[in-house]
Amino acid sequence: MYEEMGVDAVLCMDLHNELIRGFFSPKIPVENLMPVPVAAAYFNEEFGNDEKITVVASHEGQVSRAAIFRNVLQRLSGQDIEFAFITKNRLRRGETKYIPMVVGNVEGRRCIIVDDLVNTGTTLESNVDKLADMGAKSIHAWATHGIFYPTEEHSHGSVDRIEGMKNLDYLLISNSVKYEGALPSKIRQLNVAPLLAEAIARSFHNQNVSGILNLDETIEERYDSR
Repeated sequence: MYEEMGVDAVLCMDLHNELIRGFFSPKIPVENLMPVPVAAAYFNEEFGNDEKITVVASHEGQVSRAAIFRNVLQRLSGQDIEFAFITKNRLRRGETKYIPMVVGNVEGRRCIIVDDLVNTGTTLESNVDKLADMGAKSIHAWATHGIFYPTEEHSHGSVDRIEGMKNLDYLLISNSVKYEGALPSKIRQLNVAPLLAEAIARSFHNQNVSGILNLDETIEERYDSR
């Protein structure tokens, strides 16, 4: 007789929708790992003691994620990090094009756009151009997942679109999604394998997983695969 096998625990990396947790039984713990603090540590090392930094949520749905990023970066740097977010206004009824509007101070500042994923790169491009028009000193971006698909303008995918963004310094992503081929210079990868390994080890030994990257135990090591 064979015993029925099941799932004891689920580890996820920055879920796009938290409701996915509901697909699993209440008896099965579902841990959603957020690498935002690790990314914040990366930028803290990059920028040093620069006092003019604004963290920008890519849209209203990213305010919570960007706020976590900003709080960690502020604690690591000891500087007063400002916060802004981008909202989109539709021009007229029935139109599909949105115009980004920025709420917050970005002029003359280093801006870091925070999102959970980048797909075609169209939203990132419009956000970058808007920040540039408003006088941002430099523009960087962080997104956990880089899902790069071909676009109408670029047969080689959104990586070409991102590489061609003249106002973007670089986009930082994790290596949560495998990309076949070499990434261009404007896309950097953050290796989150150590974070996953630590989470698996803690889960196996029935230790706290969600506290790996809390604000009191922020990992300052750069898991940079470059």
